[in-house]
Amino acid sequence: MLFVCLSRAQSSVLPKLKVSPDRPDHRFIGMFRFWQDDAYVTDQWKVTRRLSIEAGIRFQYMPPAYTTANNLTNFVVSAYNPANAVSVNSKGVLTVGAGNLYDGLVRAGNGIPADQIGRVPDATSQSVLSVPVGAPRGFYNPAHPFAPRVSFAWSPDSSGKMAIRGGFGVFYDRIDETGIVQGPLTNPPFAQSVTLQNGNLADPSGGNAAALAVLGTIRAISPYLQTPYVMNYSLSVQRELPKGLFLEVAYVGNQGRHLDRAPDINTPAFSILAANYSLPSSQQAVLNSLRPYKGYSSIYMRLSDANSNYNALQLYLTKRKGWLTSTVSYTYSKSLADGSSETDTSVDANNRSFNYGPTTFDRRHIFAATFDVALPRLRNAAAWRRSIIGGWNLSGVVHLQSGPYLSITGVNAIGTWRADYIGGSVAVSDPTASHLFNTAAFKVSPVSRYGTSGAGIVEGPGLENFDFSLAKQFPIRERITLRVQADAFNAFNHVNLTTISTEVTSLSFGSATAAGPGRQLQIGAKLRF
Repeated sequence: MLFVCLSRAQSSVLPKLKVSPDRPDHRFIGMFRFWQDDAYVTDQWKVTRRLSIEAGIRFQYMPPAYTTANNLTNFVVSAYNPANAVSVNSKGVLTVGAGNLYDGLVRAGNGIPADQIGRVPDATSQSVLSVPVGAPRGFYNPAHPFAPRVSFAWSPDSSGKMAIRGGFGVFYDRIDETGIVQGPLTNPPFAQSVTLQNGNLADPSGGNAAALAVLGTIRAISPYLQTPYVMNYSLSVQRELPKGLFLEVAYVGNQGRHLDRAPDINTPAFSILAANYSLPSSQQAVLNSLRPYKGYSSIYMRLSDANSNYNALQLYLTKRKGWLTSTVSYTYSKSLADGSSETDTSVDANNRSFNYGPTTFDRRHIFAATFDVALPRLRNAAAWRRSIIGGWNLSGVVHLQSGPYLSITGVNAIGTWRADYIGGSVAVSDPTASHLFNTAAFKVSPVSRYGTSGAGIVEGPGLENFDFSLAKQFPIRERITLRVQADAFNAFNHVNLTTISTEVTSLSFGSATAAGPGRQLQIGAKLRF
C-alpha cells in the first residue's frame, strides 16, 4: 500500500493595533509571515504472513519567519569590526569620539519597502540608515530536510500471541518562528530609549540627558541556525498472557541534534573577570566595560548546537477484561543534554560540555498504575440494597517517581557559578524538608576558577500521589440518569516537596520552600437527560 501526501501550512501574525503614519506616538510593531511545505510518501510491505515492514520519507521546506516591513536588526559576529567599535570607559559609559554605536548590527532584507515606511517609526532616520542591509529577511537560511522512517512487526510463532516490533525515524521540529523573530523586534535602532535626569512629570523631556551608556539587551539569531531534529528508535516485545493480561517490554531512545540554546555571547571570559577582581576596588571596571563586543550589554544569541540523548527501559502490564481492569507501568530512564530547554543559558557560551548532565525533567524511576473495579451488583439482594449499595465503581491512579537532578550554585564576588564539591556523600540517610541533602559537601567556588561540582549532582525529592474515585449511575427514567461521584486527590495527603534551594549562600540552602497540593476531596452529581 503506497500513500503520498502534499501539504502547505501558512501563517500570519498581525498586530492588534492600527498604526497611522501621521500619528507622532505610533508604536513599533511587527507584521510577521511564515509558511511551510510538506510532502511525504510511505509504503507498507507484507513480506510474509508474520512479518510486515513499513517505510517512508518526509520532505519539509521551512523558511524562517520574517516581517513585511523588514524592521528588524540582527547582531552578526562576522559583521562586528573592533576597529570601528565605540570606546567604553571603566564606568561603562561611552566616551566621546569616533566609533560606530551599531557596530555588528545588520538590517533584514534590502531595507524597508516603500509601502511599509509609514508603519515604521524613524524609518528614514540617520540612525536607521546607518545600519547596513543584507541579512536574510528571517536572518538564517531556509531548511529543506528529508526525514526517513522505517518500522517492522514480526510474529515469531503461529499463535499470534506474541509480537516483536521495532522502528527508527528522524523528526524535524520547526523552530518557534515568531518567538525567535519577535526577540530582535526590540533591537536598536528601530527601538530606542532615552534616559533623562532631573526632569518632572509636567515636562519629562525638560530633564538633562544622562551619560551615554551601552545599548541594552540584544536578541540575536545565528545566521547559521539549523533546524533541530530527533532520531527516535525503539524495540519492543509484546505478549498476550492468560486471564486477559498483556505484557510489553520495550527499549526506547532518542538522540537530539541542533537543539536551540540562547547564551549571552557577550559575557567576558572568566579569566578577565578574575583579573578585574584582583585589582584594588577603586580600579575595578564595571561589567559592561569588560565585554568583548564594545557598546553592548548582554547579547543573547539563538544557536542550534546543543545535543541530547534519552534511553529507557519500559515495562507495561495491563488487564483488559473482567471485573477488574488495570494497567501497571514502570520506566527506568536517563535523559542527558547540554541544556533542558532553549531558554537555558550556559555559564560559558563557548563550552557546552560544562553544562552537560541530567536534564531538569529527568526522572530516573517512574511507576504508574491505574485500576477500575466493578463492585458487586448484589442482584439477589433486596431492591433497596441493590439500588443503593450495589453497582458502584472504584477507580484510582497511583503515581510514584524519583526526584529531579539539581545543580548547586554559589555567589562569589564576580557572579553566580557552579559551587565546589569538597567531598563526602551528597545524600543523607534521613532527608527532611529542611535538610534534603548534605549541604556540608559544597562551598562557594573561588573567583579564580569554575566550581568543581557537576551538573545535576543532587537528586531532589520525588513524587508520591494516590487518587481515588467512587462513582455510580442511578437510572431514574428511561432517558434520565443521575451519576454520583466522590473523588480524593492525593488521598493520603503526602507532602510532595518542590522549589528546592540550591544556592550555597542562601539561608534556606538544602531545604524545600514549597510543596505540591495537599489532599483534596470533592463530591459531585451529574443529571443526564
